[in-house]
Amino acid sequence: MGLLVLVQEYFLGQLPLTSRMRVLSFIAKYSNIKDAEDGPSGHDLLSRIDANIIDLFLPLTTLASVVPGRSLYDILLQALWSLQSLHALHLFFEKVAQHVDSVEKPETAAKDSIIPSRASPLGQYCRRCWLEFTRLEFDDTRSLWLAYTDWRAPTFDQWSQRNPESAAQYGVSDDVKDSDLTQRLIRPTSESVVSAADVNSVIASSIYYLQKLGTRAPEAMKGRLRAWLTDQHDAGVQSLQHFMEFFDHWKAGQYTMALESLHRYFDYSLVAKPGSNDNMRVYYQYALLHLSVLHADFDCWEESVDAMDECIATARENHDTVCLNFALSWLLYLRQAKPKNGSLDYRSASGFLGAAACEQDEIGFLKAKAKDTKHWSLLSSTLLEEAKLGMHVSGVTATSIEQIVQAAYVNMQQDLQTLMPAASLFESAVLERLGQSHVSGLAHDVVRCIHADQAPLADRVRSVCRSAYNAAQAGQYTSAMEVLESLLHVVSGVLKLEQRIVGFLSLVHLVKNLAMAKLDHARYHLAQLKPLRSLGDTEVDFELNLVDIELAIQESDLERAMALVDAELQRAKQTTSHVDVSQRLHYMVLKSRVFAIAGQASQGFSIASRAASTAMRLRLIPTLLEATLSLAVILNELAEYDAVIELLEATVPKINEFRPSRLLPRALYRLAEAHVGLAGLAKTAERNRLVREAEDLFERARNTYSLLSDHNGMLDCLAMKSLLAKWREDEHAAAQSDGLYAQLVIEKQVADQSV
Repeated sequence: MGLLVLVQEYFLGQLPLTSRMRVLSFIAKYSNIKDAEDGPSGHDLLSRIDANIIDLFLPLTTLASVVPGRSLYDILLQALWSLQSLHALHLFFEKVAQHVDSVEKPETAAKDSIIPSRASPLGQYCRRCWLEFTRLEFDDTRSLWLAYTDWRAPTFDQWSQRNPESAAQYGVSDDVKDSDLTQRLIRPTSESVVSAADVNSVIASSIYYLQKLGTRAPEAMKGRLRAWLTDQHDAGVQSLQHFMEFFDHWKAGQYTMALESLHRYFDYSLVAKPGSNDNMRVYYQYALLHLSVLHADFDCWEESVDAMDECIATARENHDTVCLNFALSWLLYLRQAKPKNGSLDYRSASGFLGAAACEQDEIGFLKAKAKDTKHWSLLSSTLLEEAKLGMHVSGVTATSIEQIVQAAYVNMQQDLQTLMPAASLFESAVLERLGQSHVSGLAHDVVRCIHADQAPLADRVRSVCRSAYNAAQAGQYTSAMEVLESLLHVVSGVLKLEQRIVGFLSLVHLVKNLAMAKLDHARYHLAQLKPLRSLGDTEVDFELNLVDIELAIQESDLERAMALVDAELQRAKQTTSHVDVSQRLHYMVLKSRVFAIAGQASQGFSIASRAASTAMRLRLIPTLLEATLSLAVILNELAEYDAVIELLEATVPKINEFRPSRLLPRALYRLAEAHVGLAGLAKTAERNRLVREAEDLFERARNTYSLLSDHNGMLDCLAMKSLLAKWREDEHAAAQSDGLYAQLVIEKQVADQSV
């Protein structure tokens, strides 16, 4: 109503030429709501519905009118208060219709008045308002009038100061108190008057943010929408309501309810759209698209592929390029998440791209189509998938970095804010492979500090979990737990993300207990982590496998440790194109380490050498460092002490730069062992120097182990220092080392009893 009165004042020529563009921009801002695809602001929509009249038209106070001494805001208030009855409201809408339907300017019209075209945006807006008004029943018209008087009442004081004679018609004198004025002029309505179009816009905005950020609708908003929807009987609004409930149930982990809401959305969409029987397959393909995503999120991979196959076939039949490209992109993700085997068959991709189509063919096709159709979000996500595929299959990071930079450039150029965190996460993973841990951590900080408002919740959780786990690897267990616990309230109600954070909390506890040699607690947390494998995240599965193998090694159950390693290597061999080459090499290093611990160092030498050589060629620095330490253990067993010293002295500086400092004490310990072994073969003077250097290295290793709270590591270092001190006949140093050893043992026993 307020905008319609302002439009009429514009038509009547109440605006000077200098103010018309600003007024038109103001009208366009509130009369043309963005589509959901353009990203409407839910805050703006709610503000528009509940807008206070004074705040809404505040920008008009600075605009002059054709009347000297009065602003456009004053003219607007005069027009708003000129409607004094329900009859005047009907006359106003009749003038609106006459104004728009006029072909030429009437003789009585002002010189500067404007006759809008019926096809113009303002003409269409006025005709739409008039048409909706004529469809209202009497009770609805009366409710509209009461809501209008309620809405304009706060401006009575401002209007009466400029128009005292007109204000006198309301029977209000100057000595009337504000409270009395409020009671006489404001007629509060018992229900919120919100149009179906407004409700539709708010729900569309909510759905957009649910899709974009992966959150759930707040309870306050759901209650408010539910109250509005009770007054609506429009099938289109009901359709969007069930679509929003679909996302809400999905994120809550309610698979059955989400499926039912999706079916209801599809059914109501058919009822809401004219000619729905003809367009049924158009809505059907998008319902199938969401159904496939829903199935995949609940690990129903076969059902997901079947639904996506049908979605692709329907999209091809309807020539819907956007839906088809997105479906093919999702199918590419499914292919990488679940490699092709006997139970999954990716028929649509091969039938669409050719019988011999592979991931590279799909990526090339999607990139070409994204550029042709200017679908920039598809192009960015495809570049990231290509970078991921390159890292996993070939292990070449240079090409992956180039593709990530290209994706980041597309995001920046096209303002794809929701995809920027994904590019930062991929960049962090690549930098981690190159051993640039400090720079990799900055990429996670970018996600948390810069893109937090626009980042999808899943990306934020993934970034925080990785940062916290890296901190735990460096011995910062308390800070890692605090960071994870602080994020729990953010993801409250989003089941899968809650499970991920709780799982990483257990993972941090498990790493801490392994370091402190609390094996019973470690077994408990490992059992709690079994559901985390259902997330379908290869990175999480890899970390769980590592801690499981580490637990078996600490329990001296080398047979189980070797069985776990062999099982992962066999799985990697069966699905070579879908297993990260870095992970495959890491399992080879673990196998050589188990051989060395079992006293069969010679059998692990060739495995560790091949892993180190491949990691060096692919510049996989973390794996190379692990392989180097494994080689050092094997060479020490083979009495090749000079080679160990030469190898580790070249490696320790790089290990010291690497963020997970768990490698550093191990390297110092093996280097000290090599000095001890070499001392046994040297002459007296050289022997004393090597022993002193070995004691210093054992002490440095003990200090580093203490930072990690590694109980067994500290005990081993103290035992070696005691032996060397006794060899030097330094009873004081030996007694000191033995005392510290006994103190650590007692402290652990007391801690175990207290728990």
